[in-house]
Amino acid sequence: MSLKKSISVFMTLSVIFLGACASPATSPPPPTPSPQPPQLPRGPGAVWQLVIISDSSLWGVGEPLAERIERDTGVKVEYVDYAIGSLTAGEVLDALRTGKSPRMNLEKLPAILKDAEMVVMFLNPRDSIYFDHPLDMDQCFDSRPPVNCEPENFLEWTADLSGIWEEIIKLRGGQPTILRAVDLYNPLVQPWRDNGVFEDCTQCWENMSAAARLAAEPFNIPFLSRLDMMNGINHNEDPRLKGFILEDGEHPSVLGAQYMADLLADMGYHPVVPPGN
Repeated sequence: MSLKKSISVFMTLSVIFLGACASPATSPPPPTPSPQPPQLPRGPGAVWQLVIISDSSLWGVGEPLAERIERDTGVKVEYVDYAIGSLTAGEVLDALRTGKSPRMNLEKLPAILKDAEMVVMFLNPRDSIYFDHPLDMDQCFDSRPPVNCEPENFLEWTADLSGIWEEIIKLRGGQPTILRAVDLYNPLVQPWRDNGVFEDCTQCWENMSAAARLAAEPFNIPFLSRLDMMNGINHNEDPRLKGFILEDGEHPSVLGAQYMADLLADMGYHPVVPPGN
């Protein structure tokens, strides 16, 4: 055998030998699927508890919202209505943290929220006082220009709303929960125009809306702007002319309450997944 042929045979055998000894090729492991967030029960026999926590701006919304959820999902809905005139964020936060309250059975709210599959919330900022920048948005309810209604005047209110959302999430203990934050519509378009305060008071309402949204965002809570939906995107439409406001000029009519309920239902029923979960 020639030297050239011998070398060729040796190299061929070496390749075969090394291939036989090499570790077999392995495929990378399949990606681990992300865990699915827990879902609320659906279908016949399932029961959801809906809790409305609000001042009077959500009067009448609980019943049509419960009815709409039942139609959409097939579950039975029991609703607890804590839409109380002038109810403030400070009052609710104190009740959740202490379990005590002198007002309207708020001391029962922590126990109720433990069993709440859905919570909708808007609360009055009146007693959320940031002492360096006291809030005086009540001037606008009297169609007078506000003096202190800038973003910094809502800092304490944002903190109180955030504290309430945090308490609700703790009370639920990781159970799937539909949480929805809303702002405040403006029922006073024409009085503000008549008294020359429309620009200033509209800016005040927009600052309030931004503060409520800011409180919800860290918890991934969807936000419904009633100011956008009832007053138009430029916030200059009068909801009274749309039939959304009662004859008292301030509170939602049956039509207005139904409209708000439909807006909330149209957001869907996905439970909130707080950051880090």
